[in-house]
Amino acid sequence: MAKKKLEKKQLKTIISPIKVGYLELKNRMWMAPMNEILSGHNNEMTEQCLSYFAARAKGGVAVVSTGAVMGTEKCSKYVWSRNLACYHPGHIQGLSLLTERIHYFGALASIQMTIGFGRQGHSHRHDELVPAPTAGLPYEMAVDRQPGGAVINSFKNEYPRQEMIGQQTYEMTISEIQSEQKEFARSCQLALKAGFDIIEIHAPHGYLEHEFLSPITNKRTDMYGGEWRNRKRFLNEVAEQIRYACPGVVLGVRISNQDYFEGGLTKEEMIDVAQDMEERGLDYISLSSGGGYEETFLLTPDADHAAHLPDISKDFKKALKVPVLVASQHDPVKADNDIADGKFDISALGRQLFIDPEYPNKVMRGDLDEIKLCTRCNTCLARCLAGIGPACPFNPELGREYANPDYMIGPRQKHENIMPPAMTRVPMPALDRPWWKSELPALKKHWRKFRGPGARDV
Repeated sequence: MAKKKLEKKQLKTIISPIKVGYLELKNRMWMAPMNEILSGHNNEMTEQCLSYFAARAKGGVAVVSTGAVMGTEKCSKYVWSRNLACYHPGHIQGLSLLTERIHYFGALASIQMTIGFGRQGHSHRHDELVPAPTAGLPYEMAVDRQPGGAVINSFKNEYPRQEMIGQQTYEMTISEIQSEQKEFARSCQLALKAGFDIIEIHAPHGYLEHEFLSPITNKRTDMYGGEWRNRKRFLNEVAEQIRYACPGVVLGVRISNQDYFEGGLTKEEMIDVAQDMEERGLDYISLSSGGGYEETFLLTPDADHAAHLPDISKDFKKALKVPVLVASQHDPVKADNDIADGKFDISALGRQLFIDPEYPNKVMRGDLDEIKLCTRCNTCLARCLAGIGPACPFNPELGREYANPDYMIGPRQKHENIMPPAMTRVPMPALDRPWWKSELPALKKHWRKFRGPGARDV
């Protein structure tokens, strides 16, 4: 069991509602996005995945977020094991089953959309080149930068070491970049049709968006590389296009607060990125940490590395007007105090909801003594990295929620919307209209005369 034991206590700030965009969250606990690899091998929805998310929604969290969902056909070919996808209309069915399950249990549904893993992607053929900002820059992991517990122990064996060096990369052309951006914006519109309330752009942890920002991974000499304003261009254009394509949705972005290796992105640069996102109409900033697979111990931090995140986020809070989310704050008492002190606004919980999906309900009731705190043993993560799917030594139900009838959906409830509000609240523009037209026209009256049955055209 977890080492620390909490006492029964009624908290105030973390259980209070907060406005994010036009939405009001019922509390300040948000399920953090995690690549839990519960989708099928063709990026499709599974019952295992649906029930896993249903358990967290039923547990009382305000927002349930997916892990990174592949937003273009190209990027869906280069993933880590398995990820959901949303880039053609066929994906709407499975994703709408997910949003309906989340809404049925009383939470808001957020989809974390990514335009690609970049150099951190893997294809089924390892001799294939991976699309990235720069050619010839595969990632290379070292054991000392891996998360503790089960993950770092796994590298004592030879087999997992095969993944410590990534595939070779090729440099994306400008036309390829812009084609991917447009497809990505169109995919975000599909996500709204599937019923998601919130879209989060995934831009931390060394993924493609992060790679364009970083001087370590972006060696381009064109409009998307070189000086700082050019390296920001890719993410800024992505944000602008999604905001235009999806005017009625709450839109946010997840970024790393900084890189920690020499020559990487600084906190001041990432505050500048956050301000750019706010200026482009984004509704919140979600902060994680580190430069990606080469700093995985910061992506899923231990208690010591997680402890400093609220102090860093306070500097972001001072520079922004929109709400700020911070990850890995498992102790609800400390999180409540930090939110009250203005360090951040919302607690994003990942592994803590693996071990105890009912954590939010327990916090809301003041039954902190019933909470099972995450030990950060990273058994869950080690299994995901191996492609198996999560399991927890302290929660026997993790990964097997589909066997529990409590997480099955029933008849539509009164609080559920029939039509997706983020799609209908503000009309979405047609992204494929001819460039010389300001609006796609609709034919008012057909040119062929109607011959019946019934009354005929005169």
